[in-house]
Amino acid sequence: MRIGYYTETYVPNVDGVVKSILAFRDQLVKSGDEVYIFTCGTQQLIQSNKDPYVFYYDSIPFKPYPSYRFALNPYPSSSIIDQKKIELIHSHGMGTMGIAAERIARKRKLPFIGSFHTLIQYATHYISKQATIQNFAKEIAWKYLRWYYNKCDFTIVPSQTISTLITKNGFNNVRVIPNGIDIEKFSSQKPEFMRADFGISDDDAVFLFVGRLVTEKNLDVLIRAAPLIIKEIPHARFVIAGTGPAEQYYKNLALSHKVDSKFSFLGFVPDNKIYSLYKNSDVFVFPSKFETQGLSGIEALASGLPVCGADYLAVSEIIQDGVNGTLFNPDDPKDCAEKAISAYDKRKSLSSNTVSSVQKYSVSETTKQLKKLYDEALSLKK
Repeated sequence: MRIGYYTETYVPNVDGVVKSILAFRDQLVKSGDEVYIFTCGTQQLIQSNKDPYVFYYDSIPFKPYPSYRFALNPYPSSSIIDQKKIELIHSHGMGTMGIAAERIARKRKLPFIGSFHTLIQYATHYISKQATIQNFAKEIAWKYLRWYYNKCDFTIVPSQTISTLITKNGFNNVRVIPNGIDIEKFSSQKPEFMRADFGISDDDAVFLFVGRLVTEKNLDVLIRAAPLIIKEIPHARFVIAGTGPAEQYYKNLALSHKVDSKFSFLGFVPDNKIYSLYKNSDVFVFPSKFETQGLSGIEALASGLPVCGADYLAVSEIIQDGVNGTLFNPDDPKDCAEKAISAYDKRKSLSSNTVSSVQKYSVSETTKQLKKLYDEALSLKK
């Protein structure tokens, strides 16, 4: 099968959407399929790209978050769709690349599938700090998303939680297919880097967060909970792996709560080190209120790390409270502290259940589900 993927974000970006695309592409190619990527880029990326299956289009950055971009004119991709005889188009975004994907698919009567990756309706704080404007923007976002995804033959969501949410909001033909990871790689790989390589002491009780540093990840609650955790676990250390526009905000917040000496902001940590970081930690803390699935939490569980996560949206779907982790109220630092301490105290028993709890997220299995849906979409066009 020859498949065209349209996306606003791709390499060199590192985020959940990119991880999902790379994982599925790798599995599809292994099974003999061809996957072509159409995405936003800079002139430098366009000129330096050597991958014959990837096509970058000139774009402008989204000012509040420059890593995300909008393509200026992705429509020349239609000639490549024709040349490569693409059989199905799968959109991983709803911006200018996503709109081009829909129009190109419809004109050629190709199956058109959309993946709902991001709750943009809950990120209206990037538009304005005023609540009235944010609420208005949220309503507009819901209308736009409903309009866009109802043009798809099928809309893929990575969790039942999000399926329920968007179906209640008028989305049609929704299917649940989780984004997958290589479970074996996370569960069996021995750490190449030790704690000292990350500036962590062997005596530290390590509470880890991995993800983009944006306000919707709700890292505030962990920082506010830190003094309470330190009171019970004086050797606690909070390790933050990731970058983003809210990085300085979170550093300042840690300073204002007088816990900055207990926080290690590592910046971007590449994959070859992230496996070791999971293995060298004690508890993964996942306070986000913005997850459609929560890949970093699944990676942590696959690494044998218990997860203390927000009892909110998709995060609560991957955590079985008291089995492979603990759940807390994401708006309550006290509850966060109590549940993080509990996860640390019970980490040995909790970790014994983590890997088995995420087997359904094996990328080989989720790709089978994806291919089955592709076949169904193709059959609708015959």
